Amino acid sequence: MKKITSPATLLLMLPLTLASCGLFETKAPEDRTFQDQKLNWHACDPSILGKDESELFTTLGERLVCADMQVPMNWEAPAAGKASVSLIRLKAANPEQRQGAIFFNPGGPGGDGLGFAPWYGFAWGKADANTPVGANLKEMTEQFDLVGFSPRGVGASSRLYCGSNELAPVVHSPASDRSEKNISAMIRTGQLVASACQKNPLTPFINTDATVRDLDLARHLMGDQKLNYIGYSYGTWLGSWYAKRFPETTGRMLLDANMPFHATMQAAFEADPMTFQRDFREVVVPYLTRLGGMFGLGETPEEVYQKYAGLGEPIKSVVGGATASMLYNRDAYPSIGVVLKVASVVDGLIKASPNAGTEAWLAQAAQATYFPNQKLNNVARSMAAELLYYRDSLVTQTPVPVVLTEGSATNTAVICNDTAWNQDLGYWRGADERNAVESPLIGGSFVSIPCLYWKGGPTVKKPEVPAQMPPVLMLQNEYDPATPKEGALAALKATPNARMIMIDDEPQHAAFPYDTDCVDLPVTRYFLTGELPAAELTSCAAKPLPFEAQVYPVGEKFTSGSLSTQSMRAQAVKDPRALKALARNRQTIAQQSAALHGISSPLDLDALNRFFKK
Repeated sequence: MKKITSPATLLLMLPLTLASCGLFETKAPEDRTFQDQKLNWHACDPSILGKDESELFTTLGERLVCADMQVPMNWEAPAAGKASVSLIRLKAANPEQRQGAIFFNPGGPGGDGLGFAPWYGFAWGKADANTPVGANLKEMTEQFDLVGFSPRGVGASSRLYCGSNELAPVVHSPASDRSEKNISAMIRTGQLVASACQKNPLTPFINTDATVRDLDLARHLMGDQKLNYIGYSYGTWLGSWYAKRFPETTGRMLLDANMPFHATMQAAFEADPMTFQRDFREVVVPYLTRLGGMFGLGETPEEVYQKYAGLGEPIKSVVGGATASMLYNRDAYPSIGVVLKVASVVDGLIKASPNAGTEAWLAQAAQATYFPNQKLNNVARSMAAELLYYRDSLVTQTPVPVVLTEGSATNTAVICNDTAWNQDLGYWRGADERNAVESPLIGGSFVSIPCLYWKGGPTVKKPEVPAQMPPVLMLQNEYDPATPKEGALAALKATPNARMIMIDDEPQHAAFPYDTDCVDLPVTRYFLTGELPAAELTSCAAKPLPFEAQVYPVGEKFTSGSLSTQSMRAQAVKDPRALKALARNRQTIAQQSAALHGISSPLDLDALNRFFKK
């Protein structure tokens, strides 16, 4: 029976009804706990970057300061708990000319950007002011604070860890071993990682939306009207997200090595096997062929490629991982030739005596000749031993508990929390089968991605393009393996007011500072004056690869003619210590992007890199 409300009851309810309509509504006071905090800037601990930086920090002096910023663990419920975000700031050398601060993100997600402020600050401060680019870089350190930060989840901020007692099964080469047992092992690994991460109560709040809110809070607490920013790789996803969520406070923004930030995380991942394979086949293999006298891998690109394709497992997968990790940095391309040569010799020893065993192969490898150059041959012999020891560990490996470092855990949380993934395993198994054949360098392992087993889907909603999208400057390498041009160009078209500089024929990951006037002058001018390139898309020529005097075109043509020697090589930074600082930032960008794409080299490549630097 329908209940009848009495007139007296209606009168009692009236104030509540009116209040619900807003006539008597009293708004609760806004929680300003975080917005009203004062950053306690103090001298930085010399070990804040993970190693003793006393010499560098002493050189930078009182301009370098650190602070820990308190942020809500959950921005939608600030009173529910807090986390900490670490900041490091190199103050503008000329405070009276200060235009604001430039924040840096190296990528990942899961990359720690703290070191970018002191490393770039030191290097740019040492730039040659007699060159146009050098003068601009020095001015940037004079007119801007440079700010590095550890995003929530990593570094010196509140860290995220994922782990469990369950044992992750042994997984063999995804491209070579397409057995049901190996595929099941990859699926099981993805399930265990997803489960372990989702057990951590901090995980739902490790996402790009939370990080951009943290960034905006830092901007506010520093007293700046606008946030200026340089982001690499995933940092372009982060920067684009900020510009869409906070268009009114977006300042000058460089997005270098662009993810398809207009789309989904899944779209960023799906192209990986093809683009890494493309970079290897179309850029690196012809390069190693041209330098045939140095490496002796073959007289044609097909012969050189077969040196990789014909390797036995597990050496082939080790070489694939090492090669993919070196594709990020053009200066490492000669090292790819050395690794391939060493692997082909070691593989030949194993195939000639398959039952000899590791000790016998080690003895033979120690006597083998790899290169005519004795110093390089010694490096190669050490690498051959390392390769054999690592091969032995792979052959005898056993299941281990699921444990992710803070970088890997944060990486997993962000890519799974930001946007939805197709969780149809049949779809991914089909993609893996194709990639195992067509793109074996890193293909065949999509079924191990934890997002395919993530319960509940994304924890945030990606912001839409605002009506007044602020302008951003995009920088893109044509043959970037990790953030391909196709996704970058699509992002450009989907982003009103954006401008892009494309480096024609450039194969490495990320560019700025690139050390040519064509690239670095418009970028530095943009930060100093706000002036963007007039055209939506402009292009610059690449630099020659190591040991070559010219650029060998690949792919489509973005430039015509050639640049002069003077404009081609800016040489803005010459100081040896400054060059080392720049190299550390480049290494960080490469490592963080590699972590995003699940790529790592089990081989120690430092000795090789030192040899070629000499």
